[in-house]
Amino acid sequence: MRQQWVDGTRGLCVVAVVLFHAELTAGPLPWLSETNQELARARMPLLMGLSGMLLARSLAKGARRHVVGKLRAVLWPYAVWATLDLTHVVADRLVAGQPLPPDLARLAVYNPAGYLWFLAFLFCYHLLATPLPPWLRSVAGPALVLLGGSIESTDLHRFVTLAGWFLVGDLLGRVVGPRVPAAVAALAARTRWGALASVGRHSVVYYACHLVVMVYAVRLVHRAGLHDPRLAVPLAVAVPLAVGALLVHLRRHRWVDALFVWPRVESTAVTEHIGAAAPQAAPART
Repeated sequence: MRQQWVDGTRGLCVVAVVLFHAELTAGPLPWLSETNQELARARMPLLMGLSGMLLARSLAKGARRHVVGKLRAVLWPYAVWATLDLTHVVADRLVAGQPLPPDLARLAVYNPAGYLWFLAFLFCYHLLATPLPPWLRSVAGPALVLLGGSIESTDLHRFVTLAGWFLVGDLLGRVVGPRVPAAVAALAARTRWGALASVGRHSVVYYACHLVVMVYAVRLVHRAGLHDPRLAVPLAVAVPLAVGALLVHLRRHRWVDALFVWPRVESTAVTEHIGAAAPQAAPART
């Protein structure tokens, strides 16, 4: 069973990411700048740690199923939305008459200045953790956090530090989680997170789509003459979250779901053959 507090906390982290990008996209606000500065210390480490708490459960399915699952549900949405993000950047440059980036081929694989790096890192961490025994993951987590603190603040620093927090989350999930006192577990279970839990359960949807939606929403707001950040920032937060909720609702349609997970294609030929061979068969229960 999913734990509400994990989903709710993950939802809070996703909203914090949206707030950070809203400030960059729609203009600064004093209170928002202060809030983002405070959240910066915990936002991504906590989000990565919560992801790590699910590692042991996924590995218990077997190494092959674990890796295939992350290919379908992490690497695939990264590839889809990185392509969409790069497409809109290229389109903007062409419309503005600006030259295309000289390293376009590299950016198509990984853009360190983009917003989807989290999914790329997460897939790498799952891949690297697959062959590691639990005791080694337990040791490596705190060690990498400490090592990351000694590295200059670069992309390598971010990769190493967040790898440590990912494995720390795994350690907490395996060692601390089963030993939480019953009273504390009951209190956590009674807490109602509401919409935040839904955002956390579908965090990949909200994370993948939010910035692309936000950029175009803010452009429309500015074209309408609303340049005041006090008006633009709330819209920059509300519109991506609303679009994310809509996409979650529409995931029952295969073409929408394919934006976030590798599509499973069923053979229509087999289905038609079965239907023709047994026309009188009773419909299967669902």
